[in-house]
Amino acid sequence: MIDIEHGPVEVKLLSAGSNWLKVGGMLGLGLTGYFGALPKGSSVSVHTAHTGEMCMVGPEMVAAGTYHFGITTPTWLARTAAEGRGAFGFGERPLPLKAVAVFPHYDQLALAVRKDLGITSIRQLVDEKVPLRISTAPTHMSHPVGWVLDVLLAEYGIEIEDFERWGGEVIFGDRQPNFMETVPSGRRDRMTSIQSGAINAIFDEALMTVPWQRIAASVDLTFLPIDRDVLNTLERKYYVRQCFLPEGRLRGIGPNIPGIDFTGWILYCREDLPDRLVYLMLQGLDEQKSQIESLFQPGQGLTGTIDMTECCKNTELPLHAGAVQYYREKGYMK
Repeated sequence: MIDIEHGPVEVKLLSAGSNWLKVGGMLGLGLTGYFGALPKGSSVSVHTAHTGEMCMVGPEMVAAGTYHFGITTPTWLARTAAEGRGAFGFGERPLPLKAVAVFPHYDQLALAVRKDLGITSIRQLVDEKVPLRISTAPTHMSHPVGWVLDVLLAEYGIEIEDFERWGGEVIFGDRQPNFMETVPSGRRDRMTSIQSGAINAIFDEALMTVPWQRIAASVDLTFLPIDRDVLNTLERKYYVRQCFLPEGRLRGIGPNIPGIDFTGWILYCREDLPDRLVYLMLQGLDEQKSQIESLFQPGQGLTGTIDMTECCKNTELPLHAGAVQYYREKGYMK
């Protein structure tokens, strides 16, 4: 494990993907900039890989010491991993992880179908074996959405591939993560596909982003409620957080539609990381929070200002001792 008390160290931060690279870069600057407090000669390396996959395997890699810090979403997913309460290849054994901070990221998972299909429930999809043509995130262990769909659909007695067996299609190559990114040349994009009817369903998170807004504004959608008994089971088994889709956030979202919460980006670490290092990481965040906010446009990732009194709340995981020390010393928590 890293030894911050005896000379230079290299701190490794897993912050995969375009949004988290922005956060990770500024955290690294906070640790190693002109006023950084790491030992002389220290460095911070910020690592990226397939964003969705790193959400799923990142906790294992941090627990193994490959990285010292990691970021994942939603916040409750880190608890699932840490307590070994997962399934389908994720979170099947406890991991020694603690929370450092949670970033403002208000988000939900939505299951939306074209209204002209006449579908009003997930059970109708299953009972009628509807051959949906679904645009979604990378499936299974390649993205939190993929894994959540695995555990969700299992409660209805099916798996995502059943839609293909019934004559439909499941794709994710048309997914535009945010309005700053486009799909590769030659691929159809989600907006064009659902407008034309090439796809007729979207199962995905990032409900607050511009692509979702544009799609909902141009196509009549039905947002399918997840049955309350299923949500209760998922929460009991895996800590999946339930919510209501925010009424009016998108055209077609009415009142009291039960769904799955995808809120929160959580910065986490191994529980035996030195208190001093975690303390300095938060000091760097505190100093760089305005810079981090400036890197995001509306509908791109962060959904609020970074308030240090909020970063220590609703972390799902217990806070690392070094984090508790920082938050209390600075008056951010009692």
